[in-house]
Amino acid sequence: MAAPRSARLCLLVALALDAARVHGDQNVYLPVALELLDAPEHFRAQRVGHYPPSNSSLGSRSETFLLLQPWPRAQPLFRASYPPFTTQQVVPPRATEPLHRLVPWDVRAVSVEAAVTPAEPHARVLFHLKGQDWPPGPGSLPCARLYATHPVGTAHRACRFQPALGACVVELELPAPWFSRGTPSWATLAYMLEPAVEGPGGCAPGGDEDPGQQALPVGSVELRPKDPPQHQEVPLDEAVTLRVPNTPVRPGQPFTATVLLRHNFTASVLTLRIKVKKGLQVTTARLVQPALWTAKLDRIKGSKHHSTLITCHLSGPVGPDPSPPELSELLWVDFLVENSTSGAVAVTRPVTWQLEYPGQAPDAEKDKMVWEILVSERDIRALVPLAKAEELVNTAPLTGQPGHIPVRLVTVDAGGALAEVTEHIGCESANTQVLQVSEACDAVFVAGTESRGAKGVRVDFWWRRLRASLRLTVWAPLLPLRIELTDATLEQVRGWRVPGPTDGAPEPEPAEEAERRARGCRLLYQRAGVRVLAPFAAHAQGGGRLAHLLGPDWLLDVTHLVAPHARVQDPRVASLEGGRVLVGREPGVTAIEVRSPLSDAILGEQALAVTDDKVSVLELRVQPVMGISLVLSRGTAHPGEVTATCWAQSALPALKQEVALSLWLAFSDHTVAPAELYDRRDLGLSVSAEEPSAVLPAAEQGAQLRVVVSGGGTEALPLHVALHPPEPCRRGRHRVPLASGTAWLGLPPTPTPAPALPSSPAQSPPATEASMGGEQQAASSVGVKGKFERAEEDREAKEEEEEEEEMVPAPQRITDLELGMYALLGIFCLAILIFLVNGVIFVLRYQRKEPPDTAANPASPQPHNWVWLGTDQEELSRQLDRGAPELPRGEGSCPCGSGVGGEAQAPVPGPPGDTLGPSSTLARKEMGRRKRVEFVTFAPMPPAQLPEEPAAVQSILVAGEEDIRWVCEDMGLKDPEELRNYMERIRGSS
Repeated sequence: MAAPRSARLCLLVALALDAARVHGDQNVYLPVALELLDAPEHFRAQRVGHYPPSNSSLGSRSETFLLLQPWPRAQPLFRASYPPFTTQQVVPPRATEPLHRLVPWDVRAVSVEAAVTPAEPHARVLFHLKGQDWPPGPGSLPCARLYATHPVGTAHRACRFQPALGACVVELELPAPWFSRGTPSWATLAYMLEPAVEGPGGCAPGGDEDPGQQALPVGSVELRPKDPPQHQEVPLDEAVTLRVPNTPVRPGQPFTATVLLRHNFTASVLTLRIKVKKGLQVTTARLVQPALWTAKLDRIKGSKHHSTLITCHLSGPVGPDPSPPELSELLWVDFLVENSTSGAVAVTRPVTWQLEYPGQAPDAEKDKMVWEILVSERDIRALVPLAKAEELVNTAPLTGQPGHIPVRLVTVDAGGALAEVTEHIGCESANTQVLQVSEACDAVFVAGTESRGAKGVRVDFWWRRLRASLRLTVWAPLLPLRIELTDATLEQVRGWRVPGPTDGAPEPEPAEEAERRARGCRLLYQRAGVRVLAPFAAHAQGGGRLAHLLGPDWLLDVTHLVAPHARVQDPRVASLEGGRVLVGREPGVTAIEVRSPLSDAILGEQALAVTDDKVSVLELRVQPVMGISLVLSRGTAHPGEVTATCWAQSALPALKQEVALSLWLAFSDHTVAPAELYDRRDLGLSVSAEEPSAVLPAAEQGAQLRVVVSGGGTEALPLHVALHPPEPCRRGRHRVPLASGTAWLGLPPTPTPAPALPSSPAQSPPATEASMGGEQQAASSVGVKGKFERAEEDREAKEEEEEEEEMVPAPQRITDLELGMYALLGIFCLAILIFLVNGVIFVLRYQRKEPPDTAANPASPQPHNWVWLGTDQEELSRQLDRGAPELPRGEGSCPCGSGVGGEAQAPVPGPPGDTLGPSSTLARKEMGRRKRVEFVTFAPMPPAQLPEEPAAVQSILVAGEEDIRWVCEDMGLKDPEELRNYMERIRGSS
């Protein structure tokens, strides 16, 4: 049973290692630099959990970009570079555009009219170039051709973009047969871009063919058989209404205002007072029903105003009308606009209307209405806002810099003329929590204080009596930001030492620097790549579902935006280099955080750890690069989505072929890292080939390892690459490399596997090696060395032991938790020390008392002190009879203390037959008179004086002078006079 279990365990371990290796292979890519030119705003995008993409490998790389505001003057350009190789390619057209488009422009088409009539059968469409500025001169701008398709036929016309505004208007006249149906119909509008030509108008005549699927849609226009009314109705009071034209008028053009009466009008006399300024005059007043009403016109001229008084009288009876209309026309008032407009594009002329009735008090408040008519020298048909872009990615919360889109207001005249409006403009944003508009109405912007994004947010513009709206989409980042690390636990790399003392070490003296150079090295910590990602979203109109930019599983790379605001919380543990590379410094736990430049709030955070555990470089994966190829493709999730895929070219080397080597380090913790993450001075790289003089040094440019291969052969050439510590931290010239790898130029031979660089240098055949040291001097001077020499295993082991001894460990920083634990441990130690000191003091204080010697007489009783309280004489006599005979004592002495003279007297035992002394007899005599306190002491005799005698029992009753004296000498009352006074006090109290 043990054998199958061990076999199963080995199989599981092998599968786990294979899975880890496959996962490591999926995390590698060709570290080629991809740049997007001629695109002012773009982002790198990636799917959640798919970096690098699945189609990336050691020899290829795939990146997705999002283009937001392309320049119209040239197509965006992709450049892929891996020195010394560079390639570039133009971004292909968008997927929604025709494949044969000849000019790379981003165009916005706006239909000016929603409906046309036989009186005005012109469909007008404004074409505007989005994006940034374009070079001056008409030769670089294209033409836009508008197609109108109706069931009856197709009509088309073209216009050429003007350099001033980057816009033009096509005024296409629809044929009269399209209106002959008598019912409303629709015509479909579409356009195509075509290059400009020499000649009138700058555009080709074009044919009558149907554009089909090649044209881009604009919308539809309604064909109405009758003219729609172009007026507005304004009430003067409850019974009288005024109908005025709602279109601008031109100088010298007459227009008419109509006075209407409601069915509840009952007065027979009506007076209408009209006041106008100079430049506008009332010509006539015409009655609709002259048989019922009469009108009188009076003019009053003033210095600034001209007044006209129109009085209407009901002259005949009004016949009964069973169904009177809601409004009936009473009077037509004709006006004429003078030719003088002071050279202004458009001015307003105010007209004041006032009603008066008979019998009305002169000072009574009369109904007045001021109406303004727009007088313009041009036949202005519409106001159109032109924006550089239709969507905005709000990165202001991340960078602190407002994002804006320029806006220009233009008017469209009859005939297709355009004019920019810069004065007397009004604007307002419908939702300031998403998008704001500048005071000058020349830009919409986000300042970073907006709370969310939205699709189709509306911004209103007005000029005079013309109004227009602009709808934009604002994408806002969803917080918190996502910080991704290629390795969240950085460990020390075994055997990889780099120059430089540890943090906090003193600087060596100049004289000692050369001696301590080899010993002033420290172990290198791993490094990790850092990417900061964010999803961008916008709310749909009406509070619908949340829409994500590119999709819910897509993230935008904002590392370049937040790099100035990203930092490591504890810079002693790790540091950021360029905002993209995480460098371990010393063991500890910390986090990378991105703070808001506006509020200093944390926008995103990612924990990391730096440990002093050792990892090894297991493998050096090498990819030769002899050229790069680039392929671009458009995506379908967004019009600006572009995917760039780059491959490394590797074939049989030509004569003096320059080869760049891409290196990846595979560590024992199943992580991989490109060599570009590490400092070039910390990499000691060497390249060797089996053929003599096959490898030559190449000029150093950047961090890539480059060599020149002689080439010219017909067989594949293997290159052996080895990684060493930098030159100052090597011991001896024949160090075993940290890791090695082999790259084949061309296809490797099929029968035999590709040879790898052996662990022992002696196993490699004669080779020519190009070595690159760790310092800049060694990196710039690549020399040619001989083959590796064999080193004995014991010498290698000895050098490894010496190396470990010479390694300067990184200083251990005490964390707050460790500091608290050490403080608690110190308190415990202090408490134990105090306890021990108290014990020692107690022992020293009471060591003078000699314990009873039970060894000489084991049967001797232990010393006890007894106190008898009571008056029972029989029991007292019984206790006294049990005592031992009293020992004789001399003057001034007692067996329990010092004599009066200050000398210690040893008690002398009495004869065995004497069991009761005079003090006992005195106690019996006094017992019947008072309560007595008896002190009975049982103590053995010191063994040195009476080794054979039993312990004596002394009985002391507070009855006589001698007894009290014998008991109380230990109290310090040694003088006879003091004892006498003390005894008298006791007797007096009893």
